[in-house]
Amino acid sequence: MPRSFISILGTNNYLECRHSFNEIVTEVPVKYCQEDIIKIFCNDFTHDDEIRIFLTQDAELKNWYNDGHRDREKKIIPNIGLKERLEQIVSPGIIKPFRIKEGYSEEEIWEIFQTIFDTFQQGEEVIVDITHSFRSLPMLLITLLNFAKQVKNIKIKGIYYAAFEVLGPVYEVEKIKPEERIAPILDLTSFANLQDWTNATYDFINYGNVNKFRSLVTPDKKFKNKNEMLEEFFPRRVIDNINNLVENIALCRGKDLLNFDYEGLRSDILQLKDKKLPKPFYYLIDKILEQINSFNNNPNELVLSLSQWCLNFNLFQQAITLLQEFTITIILKNFNYDYAQKELRNVVSQSFRIHSENISEENWKEPASTNKEFVNNLLKDELFKSLSSDYNSLTDLRNDVNHAGFVEPRDVSRIKGKLETIIKSFESKLK
Repeated sequence: MPRSFISILGTNNYLECRHSFNEIVTEVPVKYCQEDIIKIFCNDFTHDDEIRIFLTQDAELKNWYNDGHRDREKKIIPNIGLKERLEQIVSPGIIKPFRIKEGYSEEEIWEIFQTIFDTFQQGEEVIVDITHSFRSLPMLLITLLNFAKQVKNIKIKGIYYAAFEVLGPVYEVEKIKPEERIAPILDLTSFANLQDWTNATYDFINYGNVNKFRSLVTPDKKFKNKNEMLEEFFPRRVIDNINNLVENIALCRGKDLLNFDYEGLRSDILQLKDKKLPKPFYYLIDKILEQINSFNNNPNELVLSLSQWCLNFNLFQQAITLLQEFTITIILKNFNYDYAQKELRNVVSQSFRIHSENISEENWKEPASTNKEFVNNLLKDELFKSLSSDYNSLTDLRNDVNHAGFVEPRDVSRIKGKLETIIKSFESKLK
């Protein structure tokens, strides 16, 4: 898999300093932070990888090539530019300079976006230095990286910022010996990770999709530290349980939904709040809890939560199926019968038709005809009678949807409107 380092070169006449990262402290002062960041994070780059430096015309003249700065008297300030300095620490063949616009207009900003984006290779691993990204470019880079993750499947291996400003004002730093100036390199990779979690949360909130959550907690040996952090924040079992819930809804697994451990899932999610998380993660947890807060093992309440979930995510077929099948289940449970017994479920289904069409007993078919006592008890039951019209309306919708709208089809808006009406009717009768 190809790897790249990307950085935007600035125009200032930088002061030399050393850099620190975790327990690493560089030995020799350097003028450009890119030198040390590359030494620390790109020391194993090969001819298949690239060091990409993006520079404006001004940055190219002042800091890419040698002797680009002038003093107040317009005399040359001797300096070895970044190009030659990089050629001393990596193979010159992997150093790739790219000219970019100044970014003084929206059009130029979009050109910068396109220039950087076009350099990304499909699936490559990227290390980013944002130290000298002037004006709006840090925000542009974060947005660009997120876009490239979606479109070109790049992997963000690290985002770094050399915080020279912690040493103080330039005029004060000038008084410090270069070897005593130590600027920390900050790891900002978590901002990219947060964007991943934001996208995953968006997918879950708007589409009920957990795939991005699952990918975030999937072990990846190349990004061990990142995944250790994610596993600490969101244990995989939590995401797996949410995924099980979503898939059970999508595939209408009624029995599994009735027996699902909703309290256990909520408890696991709430326990995440006891961890020391970056603040935005607490909001993400709240959003997840909002989506599942109404789910419980009471079938009367559960069917309402499930049908509303399906309606919210345009899972109309699932909503229809779950409403009908849970209606049968609720009736059988009220009679203390086994709701998983196929014949009894068929009896209840037939009984709804018998009630709605007022079919006489001599015209009942199997299995209703061999369960007459149960059918007659159903026909006297108030809950059964109140749900009858809704159940039969669902039968019409179910036939329309399951036959793909080829026979007496309704348009989508009518199906959705009818379904909304039925759900409201169920709410008035089951609550």
